Amino acid sequence: MKMKRPLAVVGLSMLATLFVLCGFGSIKADFFVLFGALLCFLLSLIFKRLRQGALLPTVFGSVAFSCLLLLLFEFFVFLPVESLGGDNRRITAVVREYAYENSSASRLYFAADLTEVDGEKAKGRVRLSFPNKPWKRNTPLLPEDTRLLEPGDKVTFTGNIYKIAAGNDSIHNHFKSNGICLGAYPLQSVTVKKGAVKNLYTVLMKERKRALNQILNAYDIDAASVIISVLMGDKQYLSPELYNAFGRSGTAHLLAVSGLHLSVWIIFLIDFFRKRNALSKKNILILILFVFLIMFFASFSGSVKRAGMMMLIYLLAEFFGERADSLNSLGFSAVCVLCLNPYSAVNASFLLSFVATLAIIMIAIPVSDAVNSKLDVMTQFRFPKFFKSAVVCFFISLFVNISTLPFQIRYFSGVSTLGIAANLLLLPVTAPLILSSGLYVMYYFIPGASRLLFLLSKFCSFYCEKTVMFIGSFRYAYIELEEKFVLPAAFLSAGVFALSLSILNGRKKKPAGLLGLK
Repeated sequence: MKMKRPLAVVGLSMLATLFVLCGFGSIKADFFVLFGALLCFLLSLIFKRLRQGALLPTVFGSVAFSCLLLLLFEFFVFLPVESLGGDNRRITAVVREYAYENSSASRLYFAADLTEVDGEKAKGRVRLSFPNKPWKRNTPLLPEDTRLLEPGDKVTFTGNIYKIAAGNDSIHNHFKSNGICLGAYPLQSVTVKKGAVKNLYTVLMKERKRALNQILNAYDIDAASVIISVLMGDKQYLSPELYNAFGRSGTAHLLAVSGLHLSVWIIFLIDFFRKRNALSKKNILILILFVFLIMFFASFSGSVKRAGMMMLIYLLAEFFGERADSLNSLGFSAVCVLCLNPYSAVNASFLLSFVATLAIIMIAIPVSDAVNSKLDVMTQFRFPKFFKSAVVCFFISLFVNISTLPFQIRYFSGVSTLGIAANLLLLPVTAPLILSSGLYVMYYFIPGASRLLFLLSKFCSFYCEKTVMFIGSFRYAYIELEEKFVLPAAFLSAGVFALSLSILNGRKKKPAGLLGLK
């Protein structure tokens, strides 16, 4: 028997395996699960009925591959980097990103690639930590303002290299999901060589910084912080009050660039080309490059990598005249992201994006379609498009909140009680905000058009700001929950998922043919 959606099975199996092993396992546990999965895989091939079903061999093979992948990363990527740790090391590294302040603004952080440690060549990514102000007891560590460091600058100093969040596995694994397991800070003055490395990456990073500065200079700080968060996923400019308001109102997902943000751009551009009969293969390739550009400007966060992979599959299907299957595309995106870094399985951004998308594909859209169809039949009245869109938004918000409930409790220690209402109020202005602010950044030099785009984006950001502040101000808008509620929440989410699927049984569409899925 041939499986309808093999990539979905592989992706889900890998994600579940790596989530458990990265979050709760050890190297010994990885080897134990690897041998157990290989044994089960061989047994599933021996027995004819299991082999013909194809499901169990695929699951056990995916589990074994996940264990092997994780062990390879541990032994050949992270452990060699961790061996570089120590005190009073002579460190040379190339800065990858612009400064990022900590919450107290006392330190500035930079992601950097090691090139030398104690005169010997080294390879690995670290987080550099520099004081934001000169230390009282010492001379200034830097010959110039640390903020002036740019991607491509080479820094050399004597300092300590340490394991990030050594006493907190959850935070340490979060950094590993971004390819970083070590931090470094200087003990003596830092030597800076400006522009030591120049390549496409540094050019694009400087262009990203130009766009960011343009937004900061054009808008007031509250509007700019919302626009930068929505466009680039960079939340460091949000005030603590506004950031907390997004979390309390259940709309923090708008600040993480994901499928919603990418879809707004791609649907807009596809409609633009189609209305001019210009959706050629050449223009589809341009759209593919545009997706990569958005992923870059969003710093390749977990959510945008998942969304970007799915969007690339959709565009490739358009290019070859096929129809992409959503579940297989989601599974394939998970496989790609996890193969790049298996610790992405414990990245909150990626997990929430993946689970939310799964709930939308499997439950929210079919339920909203069924409800709209039933309303048309029962009332003998054709409801307007905006009403049907509101029904879709309601069910998407409902099922996304339910499906991500255990992860909200685990990573954010609580849930929003007004998330559905807040999303119904904010989602209609999200697309205009993304398009108007993005187009303003690109076409700011056109006087009339840029002014209209500026006013529209400012109004949308003002509306978002005031709405989340209002909803977040309610006393019980957010309920804090301890980690002991994660398991009951998981059972609740799984129960709702299973019940919804059983009700929807028989209404599923036939899967499409891209990626060998006919």
